[in-house]
Amino acid sequence: MSENRMVAIDGTDALAFVIVRPGETEGGVSIEAAARGLSKQDAAAVLRHVADLWDAEDSE
Repeated sequence: MSENRMVAIDGTDALAFVIVRPGETEGGVSIEAAARGLSKQDAAAVLRHVADLWDAEDSE
């Protein structure tokens, strides 16, 4: 699939994070997510906004 790499992220001021990794099955993904200082509903709204921006880029 893809090569393994070490990634370091300074998330000391992050309100939320989402990490998407290749899953154990073909085409699957593993997701790690958390929100602190931001409600899960607000974090979901931000993610929906990002998804809408990415969808708009794909249609250009």
